[in-house]
Amino acid sequence: MDHVETVRLHPPDPAQLIAWLERFNAAANWLSGVAFRERLWHWLPLQRRAYREVRERFQIPAAATVVVIRKVAYAYRNKQRRQHQATFRRRGAIPIYKHRYKRDGTVSMYGFRIPFTARPQAWLSSRHQAVLCYRRGKFILHQVVEVDVPPPAPVQDYLGCDLGTVNLLTDSEAEAYSGQAVEEKRRIYVHRRARLQKRGTRAARRKLRQISGRQGRYQRDVNHRIAKRVVAKAQRLCCGIALEDLRGIRDRIKARRRQRARLHNWAFGQLRQFIVYKAAKAGIPVVFVDPANTSRTCPVCGHVDKRNRRSQAAFSCRRCGHEEPADVIAARNVRAWARGDAPMVASARAATSPHPTSRG
Repeated sequence: MDHVETVRLHPPDPAQLIAWLERFNAAANWLSGVAFRERLWHWLPLQRRAYREVRERFQIPAAATVVVIRKVAYAYRNKQRRQHQATFRRRGAIPIYKHRYKRDGTVSMYGFRIPFTARPQAWLSSRHQAVLCYRRGKFILHQVVEVDVPPPAPVQDYLGCDLGTVNLLTDSEAEAYSGQAVEEKRRIYVHRRARLQKRGTRAARRKLRQISGRQGRYQRDVNHRIAKRVVAKAQRLCCGIALEDLRGIRDRIKARRRQRARLHNWAFGQLRQFIVYKAAKAGIPVVFVDPANTSRTCPVCGHVDKRNRRSQAAFSCRRCGHEEPADVIAARNVRAWARGDAPMVASARAATSPHPTSRG
């Protein structure tokens, strides 16, 4: 399994490395203009067209020139991205290939030899690509490494998980991870950004740069902590993890204008990704189920009705009267569908017909 290690670089001359970043991205921007004008989307015709010119114009070595060409071609990898010319930030991240980690604590790349620090237990290998980033005066190398993971253990049960906005995650054991603090933090950042953007002064722009990325880092930290707790709980219960397959959910949901920011704000795909890779490292299987009607289906009698969901938080079955929080109902249905032992599901319309259809 691939894993990303963070390596901190300590260049003796930071200005020289910054100049290299700027020259690399200037070459990528120039080459992007060539690719867009001449409709050269694949790396091979682009390399034949501009390899020598890139080397001569920007004075970069052969290996770096090939990486520039691949970076530009990747930016036009699908038809949607070919509608507008791709541009790259002046000090944007660049891919690193054929670098070497030395025993003296340095890494060599593109003619540089730079001291680095990493986690003591990190095992670094230059067999895979790395990415060089410059963030807030720091040089970071994101190195992909291979990690041995145990095969998923056979399980008889699953920990069902339901994702939401009021509670970011609720499991089938009725434990909820509240999203109240997250929503308050989101409102604070939205208000601060709007106020600073409206002011428009140099000091306001400087403050906007300072707070940029804070909300994303906060979300990432919360998602990491939730995923860690969910995986630890599944380990303790000796069971797998069942999640809803929510891919493409943003294109399907309909919400009022005031609710869109809240519904689209949280990185549920990131939370799912964290749970999947942490579970893989622990040898815990993860399965995905269809999210349709998870919060409208009674886990006791299988009755499906939109009116079972009395409110955002409450569930009450109109057939058998079973009541529980709606998020817990959804998580338990996810668990039951993953196990394959859910009760026969009958919708309200089918229940009134002489031959109701059933669903397992």
